[in-house]
Amino acid sequence: MHFLCRNNDGAKMKIIVQFVILLLTLNGYVLAAEVSTATNSLEQVQKQAEAGDAGAQTRLGWIYANGIGVPVDADQAVEWYQKAAAQGYPKAQFELGAMYGSGEAVTSVAKDPIKAAEWYKKAAAQKGYPKAQFELGAIHLTGEGVTKDAAKAVEWYQKAAAQGLAQAQTSLGWMYQYGKGVAKDGVLAYAWHNLAAAQGNENAKKLRDLTNLNSVQRAEAERLSANWKPGQVLNR
Repeated sequence: MHFLCRNNDGAKMKIIVQFVILLLTLNGYVLAAEVSTATNSLEQVQKQAEAGDAGAQTRLGWIYANGIGVPVDADQAVEWYQKAAAQGYPKAQFELGAMYGSGEAVTSVAKDPIKAAEWYKKAAAQKGYPKAQFELGAIHLTGEGVTKDAAKAVEWYQKAAAQGLAQAQTSLGWMYQYGKGVAKDGVLAYAWHNLAAAQGNENAKKLRDLTNLNSVQRAEAERLSANWKPGQVLNR
């Protein structure tokens, strides 16, 4: 199997490699500090993946899923993700869930909400992978691939929000704001939105400003968010 089409022009190859490394860095697959020494990382990823390295297998799956330096090949992406997922690698499990959850965007992988939910659950169980926990909250809210259950959605959002995931924090804020799966509570809604807004989440800022609180309630919400610590689920 060829990872990249060979090209006699070394300069062009170097540009392609550097571009891929940049994208890998932006997507959390390569540490920024490693970029300066990673000009041959693509071939290294291939070799490491074939040797059974779960992290490399996941990176290679992502490369094929996004067509970075190679043609988009969802089947190859799934194959490499599955190899890593079988070793319990949470990022690969999450990526498989995402692929099956939006199969229409990747034409050779049929959309399968049940498989998506299964992979998200496996990823969520791996040291509390917050992105998977967030997705589980979202699908329990819609009932796609699982039984529709707003209270269960709140539970998953809480797990991810407690780890600092802004998407989960503002989604949990929305649940409190409108009383979905939990008692309506404007103070907790504001506090969760405030935490997400502090991370630059624009939607959280809008929802926070729409929360109708008096001055005393607002002060309490501000206090809750100011005193929040990672791992904590806000309550009062």
